[in-house]
Amino acid sequence: MATEVTISDFPEDSTLQKWFRPLIEHGSSFCASNLQTTPAFLRTPRVEFPLSVNAAEWDNSWICSPWNHYITYAAEEIDRATGKVTSRIASEVLRGIGAWFRRAELNRVVMVNNWLLSTNSWPAWEAGELREVIAALVDRWPDHAIVFRSLNPKESTPLMEELTRVRASLIPSRQVWWYEANSNAVARSRDVRKDISLLNRGDLEIVPNESIQTSDFPALTKLYNQLYLEKYSRHNPQFTGQWLAHLHRENLIRFTALRKSNREFAGVEGCFVSHGIVTSPLVGYDLTLPHQLGLYRRLAVMPILEARRLGLPLNLSAGVGRYKSLRGGEPVMEYLGLYDRHLPLSRRLPWQCIQQLSSKLLAPYVRSRRL
Repeated sequence: MATEVTISDFPEDSTLQKWFRPLIEHGSSFCASNLQTTPAFLRTPRVEFPLSVNAAEWDNSWICSPWNHYITYAAEEIDRATGKVTSRIASEVLRGIGAWFRRAELNRVVMVNNWLLSTNSWPAWEAGELREVIAALVDRWPDHAIVFRSLNPKESTPLMEELTRVRASLIPSRQVWWYEANSNAVARSRDVRKDISLLNRGDLEIVPNESIQTSDFPALTKLYNQLYLEKYSRHNPQFTGQWLAHLHRENLIRFTALRKSNREFAGVEGCFVSHGIVTSPLVGYDLTLPHQLGLYRRLAVMPILEARRLGLPLNLSAGVGRYKSLRGGEPVMEYLGLYDRHLPLSRRLPWQCIQQLSSKLLAPYVRSRRL
């Protein structure tokens, strides 16, 4: 008997209902001002996944836009990491590749399990019905590539193996840092102990989730913007205060803030527990405050403590690799699963280019540099 797979505009799962209801009612810009996508939901007898559906939307945040991820954001990263000459050459090369990718409609994608975050945890899914899932998606969106985000061998080995069996591609995306539940490496880390002492030093008030008010979110959102948009890239999701307040009100993300003696906020961190895995999708702090305060250290140890409290593994996402390694993190390559066999060759060729560049250049580079 064939597995029943359905696609709908509204989810059945209660957590998905809470998470996506305001986007369904008000549009995706309710979540982030640079986010344009149409949510949908795929159900099997075992699991239900959120989908993001796009056609072009070239100015979209990278969390829904492969073109932004591989062209615009990539150009910024190269510019930040290299000299002027290399950056200028890379920019010209990427401009040409980007024009090709536009003509090939790279952004015409359906992304599976996209919670509109940089890191999306996967359920313990054996993926036995993957062929039926792909058939349903291709039937509904025959002109779209099918993308499975945030795959890694710690969470999604069965799915990755099934994707290989159906001749999908696994494209290295980035290196994330993984902390096993009750990790001995974390327990032995002197740096973690120092960070905990710093957090508890008493010069900044620790404001727990229960004490944060809806009226606090304009200030907390500003702190996120300072770090992720102003310091890193405006192609990161530009989350709105109303979206973060919604996540807090529905108890979907647990926020912890740091507050100065004058009652102004100095930093904020948010933990999301999904499918038995802790992630930390929201961090921000006041970049004008002295570096000696160690705001990032205080905020980054919060999800480690939350994972320890819950006895769950932690995916601490990408970046700041040396810092996370010293605190017991294990480097794990994250992949993007791509099914595009139903598309014409002209649509598949850009993805083949991305796979070759990612496999031969990106993955070896981030592994060697422990990024």
